[in-house]
Formats: sequence, C-alpha cells, structure tokens
Amino acid sequence: MRWIIYILIVLALLLLAGYLFPREVTVYRSIFIDKPPHTVFPYLNNFHKFNEWSPWRNIDPSVLYEYSGPQEGIGAKMTWRGENSEAGSGSQTIFASKKDSVVATKLEFGDGSQATAEFQLEPKDGGTQITWSFHSDTGGGPRERWMGLAVKKMVGESYEQGLEKLKNLVETAPENSPSSNSASGIPSDVDDAMGGGPQGVQSELRDQDTEEAGETPENEQ
Repeated sequence: MRWIIYILIVLALLLLAGYLFPREVTVYRSIFIDKPPHTVFPYLNNFHKFNEWSPWRNIDPSVLYEYSGPQEGIGAKMTWRGENSEAGSGSQTIFASKKDSVVATKLEFGDGSQATAEFQLEPKDGGTQITWSFHSDTGGGPRERWMGLAVKKMVGESYEQGLEKLKNLVETAPENSPSSNSASGIPSDVDDAMGGGPQGVQSELRDQDTEEAGETPENEQ
C-alpha cells in the first residue's frame, strides 16, 4: 500500500512541475541558402510551391489539399484533410506578406487549436538567411505545458528537415525553371493529393484534448 502512495506523490510532483514550463511554445530554426531573397521568396509565398518542400508532405499520401483565395500572398489559403490520425485536418492562411522579406501564416487545426508561423528573409553574402518560426499557446494547465515540450521538439525537427529540403530545392533549381516563376499553373480550387501541411503539429495539440476526454492518444530546440 505504501508504494502506491509513493507513486501517487511522484505523479503529483511531476504534474505540478509542469507549472515551471512556459505555456507558450516558440520555435526558431534558420538556414543559409545560396540564392538571393527574390529567388527564395516565391517558395514561401505560394502554397503550391510550399508543398514542393514541405516536411509534412509524406506523412499520409492519401491526404487531399484544396487551395483557395489568391494564388499567392495575403489571403492565399491551403486546406488539408485526411483519414490518417497523423494528418487530421486543418488550414493555413497567409495573413502578412512583404516582398522578398516576410511571410506570416495562421494555422487552424481540426481540433480547434491554433498557431502562427513566420518566415523572415535577410540578404547575406549574396544569398539568403531564412528564419522559420512557430508560436502557439498550449493553455495554462500543467499537463498542457508538459505537452508543449513535445510539440516544441517535434516542430523543431520538422522545421530543420523542411529548411534542408528548401535549401536543396532552391539551390539546384535551374534559373529559368517553371518553379522559379510566380504562377504555379495549378488551378487554385482543385484538390491536390500531394503536398503537406503541419499535420504532425495538430497530432500533438489534438492529444491534449484527447487526454482531457479520458482517452489515450495514439502518438510526440
């Protein structure tokens, strides 16, 4: 009986320790691309091009994507939906765009959680230093703050993978290739069975709500 009490005390202490962690999750990852900002920018300001290097592209090949609003820039929107629990559903909308400098997006997941992401481009040594950031408020409870640690680790790893893919794509693309043009040539209202959105992030955030309902979640600087 005594060991049960010890276990409960340890669990209680771990839970309370969650208050030591911040409720907000902020992640930054950066990489240098040996191409000028005007070459990199179209891959960030257009969701069709974003999906050419998205780190979440291969999570679930059956996911369908819809593109709406402008082809690029403020108001451009990508919606995804899939049966795989890793993918779920959600949308990403560009709400700020400054040519060759900044692209900011709002993420809305199927479980109601939200986050924001931003790309910042700075000219450097004839190329571009790009920083990709993520911000989300996980909530005030200790359990949510513990979950925030997993979200931060998972997002950081995904961002690193995505930036490496972007660097390789941009640096190896022919100067006059179709991908370097601003128009993608794909109708904005057509589903796309390829590409990717931040589905893994949704999986972690959704786990919080699943645990609150008394269920066991399937799944994760």
